[in-house]
Amino acid sequence: HLSPAWISMRVALSLGAALASGTPAEPHYFENQVDHFSTASRTYKQRYYEDATHFKGPGSPIFCIMGGEGGIDPSTGIFYPWVGTVLAKTFGALVIEPEHRFYGESLPFGNESFTVDNLRVMNTQQALADAAEFIRAQQKARGCTPRGTAGYCPVVTFGGSYPGFLSAMMRLRYSAVVDAAYSASAPMRFYTQEVQQYDYYAIVSRSAERAVPGCTKAVRAALDEVLAFIRNNTIEESTKQLGFCQPLPPYVTQDKEELISELMLTVEQAFAGLNMANYPPGPDTGMSQTCQSFVKATDLLGPVADLLKSQTPSLAGKAVFGAVGAPASCFDLESFRPAGKDGRVRCGDWSGCGSGHDGEMWDYQTCSFEVEHIGLDGKTDMFPPHPWTLDWLKDHCLNRFDVRPAPYELQQNWGFSREDLKATATKIIFTNGLNDGWSAGGFLTDVDASRGLITLNMPNGAHHSDLSHNLPSDKDTPDVAAARANATVILRQWLSEIKTDLGDVVV
Repeated sequence: HLSPAWISMRVALSLGAALASGTPAEPHYFENQVDHFSTASRTYKQRYYEDATHFKGPGSPIFCIMGGEGGIDPSTGIFYPWVGTVLAKTFGALVIEPEHRFYGESLPFGNESFTVDNLRVMNTQQALADAAEFIRAQQKARGCTPRGTAGYCPVVTFGGSYPGFLSAMMRLRYSAVVDAAYSASAPMRFYTQEVQQYDYYAIVSRSAERAVPGCTKAVRAALDEVLAFIRNNTIEESTKQLGFCQPLPPYVTQDKEELISELMLTVEQAFAGLNMANYPPGPDTGMSQTCQSFVKATDLLGPVADLLKSQTPSLAGKAVFGAVGAPASCFDLESFRPAGKDGRVRCGDWSGCGSGHDGEMWDYQTCSFEVEHIGLDGKTDMFPPHPWTLDWLKDHCLNRFDVRPAPYELQQNWGFSREDLKATATKIIFTNGLNDGWSAGGFLTDVDASRGLITLNMPNGAHHSDLSHNLPSDKDTPDVAAARANATVILRQWLSEIKTDLGDVVV
């Protein structure tokens, strides 16, 4: 989801950082390979965190929380208290958490990491190899013995959103290293290119309507009014009325359509963030509060300006994702842009990339292998129509990074569609919050229960609400509590099976 603005939000949805309910920890550094698929010996310092509070030593499990599209500050440390505290205590597990390469401090080429040439090793393939190398080193350092012996430490990976995808891929691609995986709100079918482009924002809009009846109609009317106002007035008049900070980024000062595109995606990604954090559903969520402001408004421009300005406090890097902050004095468009050449809010991911170098790297990933079909039709969603096209993405990515998207590369080489997984994978839990736009790309039924490819759905859940960023409490809805309980039973069974497979070996 941890640096400025939307990247705090992006990381919140993937890592839980902006919600700041992790367990603060001291950073450690691991010498990992810059390029795992060559004979070059160059290494880099990969930041990671660990919690051995409940670890019972050799023979006990290791839970590896996968880092994703954002740096991990020590103030956040270990995400997912349910994993780091509850499950770790239940199973006597060591918890480790590597930061994803090219994010935060894990920069393979230091400050030169973001050049076009160096980005050749910025991809999921290398990130998985990082994790495999790191896990093996942790097993060795903890005195764990080889699989098939009593001192073996079975490994379970965990992740939500893109890291949920990484978690599942660790089990699929590195089954000799990872024994089971927990994959929450993972965009599996986005990356197999099976999701229709309008599905994501259709669910976001249904979530808004569920929060406050009449929200979709009110938002649509307000945004239509904004479009008309901009087209009938100067850029200076429009941005002043909508509360933009001055001076404007130069690229929007002469082009109304560019301004409209940036403004609309900012609003859309704000609602995407509110959707992902819309748990537990009720009148106190950011989604409910925002929808109420639109429904009650008499000045249709007002709630749009307030929504934009309410996001701006997050620019200090300490936002609470999905919350509505006290409005700032103005909306700072510049601070929402990814770094790098021609950075735009409308990046490769139309749910939002983030700002700074973290945003730039997620833009790069969605320009290469993690291609997401996300568009708007203005009918099933509450936003002005703006279809996504592969031609648009190709032009954007060639200009930004001199790369061409390869949307089918991972699926063709790895095989993680439903049918592929039935033939090749075992022991993966997939979870979905059905109130979450990303559930459009999840497996909503068991892939194959006989192979341990199990789905747990939460009708009231938002974006990986089961992993959450807080300890379980009486505020949790029964379906989320049940998903955690069921997952615990499944993990206990799998870990027991792994122990049973050891036989009576004594080391």
